[in-house]
Amino acid sequence: MTDTITTRAPRCWIVLDLESAVIDDTAHKRYQSMERWVPSDDKPIRRGYQRSEDPLTTPRWTFQTVTTASMMVLVEDDQGGIDVSRFVTLSAPDYDERSVLTGILQVLADTPQNAEICTWAGLAHDIPILISGCMRHGLSLPRGWGWLAHGGYHKSRHLDLAHAYTAGMKMKPIHLAEVLAAMDIPAKITAPAFAIAQMIYAGCWEGVQQACEIDAMGTACLLARWRTLNDGRIPVEAVEDRILRRVIELRSRRSYIPALEAHRLARFKASIAKAANDAKALAPWLDEAA
Repeated sequence: MTDTITTRAPRCWIVLDLESAVIDDTAHKRYQSMERWVPSDDKPIRRGYQRSEDPLTTPRWTFQTVTTASMMVLVEDDQGGIDVSRFVTLSAPDYDERSVLTGILQVLADTPQNAEICTWAGLAHDIPILISGCMRHGLSLPRGWGWLAHGGYHKSRHLDLAHAYTAGMKMKPIHLAEVLAAMDIPAKITAPAFAIAQMIYAGCWEGVQQACEIDAMGTACLLARWRTLNDGRIPVEAVEDRILRRVIELRSRRSYIPALEAHRLARFKASIAKAANDAKALAPWLDEAA
């Protein structure tokens, strides 16, 4: 009797990041009309509410329009490395919301059947925003992705790194930039998070696109760190460096590229210095032989 060896198919992740804002208040005005609410100077908000809390004066997320999406498709190789097979950005002004959403669904449809989604706080933001937009435009999810319609939770096909990192949000929620700073992964190179909405309102679309791409890249590097917890076949530094190198190749004209190149160079110099120190400590006779 011979033992059967089962081989697992290489993993594939779609790292997804969305940017959105309320850029059309038509639907929110319908809501105000339904509630018989007429804004006025003497009654700017309802009693008992702060302005930012009152949904009649401050539109909540369901009224947001998806303006930009960045998707990095990562594929695992037989040796345990990870490579970027696609880096897709869809954004205004070239795409309206329906086109952005259709493009996202097409990327999902084009990936292998075992593909997984990876997000930062996607359960609380990206997936609900995606599903809300698809419902507004009457778009259907691709075959095999119907589970996204039930909140986006899937034990094996959606890795929400914010959820995993905080033990299911039992720890206090934190920003992606905090985690990336702690891990020495490049983040928020072109603009801080709070500036994105204003950039959308101002129509600074290249800036919005770059911010979205940087978040996707940072999430991909964080995914490499997370995967190493259970798969150490390849040093995480090598996997991370390959992701950064691919971004530099695929987005060579972006303004954040010099910062990525400087980060890679600094990492390389640090590894050379560490190797020299290790050699001196572990094999002092090498200097004598020289």
